[in-house]
Amino acid sequence: MLNHSPSLPLYHNIKSVIKKRILEGAYPLGGKIPNEHEISKEFGVHRLTVRHALILLVREGYLQRIRRRGTFVLKPEKEFEELELAGFFDELLSHVSKFKAKRIEICHQTPPEMVADRLQLENGKATVTVIKRVRFLGKVPSAYTVSYLPLDIGKKIHKKDLRQMPLLQIFREKLKIPLGEAFQTIEASIADNDVAQALEIFPGAQILLIQRTFFTKYGQPFDFVQTFYRGDKFRYSVRFRCDDENHLLLTNG
Repeated sequence: MLNHSPSLPLYHNIKSVIKKRILEGAYPLGGKIPNEHEISKEFGVHRLTVRHALILLVREGYLQRIRRRGTFVLKPEKEFEELELAGFFDELLSHVSKFKAKRIEICHQTPPEMVADRLQLENGKATVTVIKRVRFLGKVPSAYTVSYLPLDIGKKIHKKDLRQMPLLQIFREKLKIPLGEAFQTIEASIADNDVAQALEIFPGAQILLIQRTFFTKYGQPFDFVQTFYRGDKFRYSVRFRCDDENHLLLTNG
């Protein structure tokens, strides 16, 4: 049974367990790991949740999926550290405040299974609010953001508010949601037709995809957001420093 952290998505916890088994040799180099059905049965989750975890491990180079044969281990030992960035909500708010939100769309729909999992909703039976925004730096469409909110929160969001302030500010100041933490992933991707049209770029162009799940201080997820940044407009930088004992630290700013 999975020892699930309420502040992280299920697939992330499963990914961590499988990677730990690889690094400790429980799944040896070149060996075949259990299939999606077996892993989903072990952890008591849906197969698509397991598939998402395996896809991430494939992208990181720990696994290789061979059609009609299965999934095999590539790395026998830990070769790199996974970088996790820490910060404060005020810094995130300062970042998003630089954008001007335009072309705002709000609708209500059944979320994809991955989104339902992130928000800890029952798949296929829940309805969420979807907020789509094209965000501009000056006159250039630079980021396309899609937010998924539980319906009880989403119904309180209005276009006029989104034109005046960032969604994070609405959560904190208007809805009085007690902010806790956010889990973020960053990856290189390519623009599909919808993203390309929103950002006025060609389909297949390189983009930076940042996905965040926001939690209240009580551990309840209340917002899953995907932001697609134009690859020709953004780069992600990280500053490090050494402390007195030569430990490398991540710093703010």
